[in-house]
Amino acid sequence: MTTAIIAAGAVGLLLLIAAALLRRRARATAPSHHPDSEELRAEIAGEIARSGDVAAIKLYRQRTGASLIDAKAAVDRLGSTS
Repeated sequence: MTTAIIAAGAVGLLLLIAAALLRRRARATAPSHHPDSEELRAEIAGEIARSGDVAAIKLYRQRTGASLIDAKAAVDRLGSTS
């Protein structure tokens, strides 16, 4: 009985890990904008001015599929040149 519970728990944990990896891969594929496009830079600069850095980081991640760290660095670079 105990072995079956442990096995079920291990399978459940593996399924959660697999689902998280699939979500991460899906988010990272097919960015809608190139990270260096002038259009994206203008959009991010506008978002910084309107809503602040957090909203701009979120927008950058949605448009490019970048990681949180990369998006923050990009927004910080854009914010310092504005």
